Amino acid sequence: MNEALEESPALAATWRRRAAPYGVDSPFDLLTEVAEYTVAPVAHRITTPLMITDPEGEHFWPGASQRLYDALPGPKELVRFTEAEGAALHCEPLGRAVFEQRVFDWLDARLGLEADG
Repeated sequence: MNEALEESPALAATWRRRAAPYGVDSPFDLLTEVAEYTVAPVAHRITTPLMITDPEGEHFWPGASQRLYDALPGPKELVRFTEAEGAALHCEPLGRAVFEQRVFDWLDARLGLEADG
């Protein structure tokens, strides 16, 4: 990993930016730290309404959306995004308008906001 970071300034810059919030410098330390982050031990206590996105083809955390949904006791909605609608993959990169519309519609329904004329 260190060799790859040394060979690619762009990759090294991305790595530093992603590592900065955790306050660690080495790839090993970052991956070790990130592995500790999980909502699993407290998911059963989350009762606020949640919208959980579930893009088709999720390659970083496949199945995680469904597992979180299943673990939550409170109001929840699992919102799927598909390749057919152009909104597949992690963070729906090619379907941002579809994603944003669904998120804002969900928020509007929960907050009871009305658009001005």
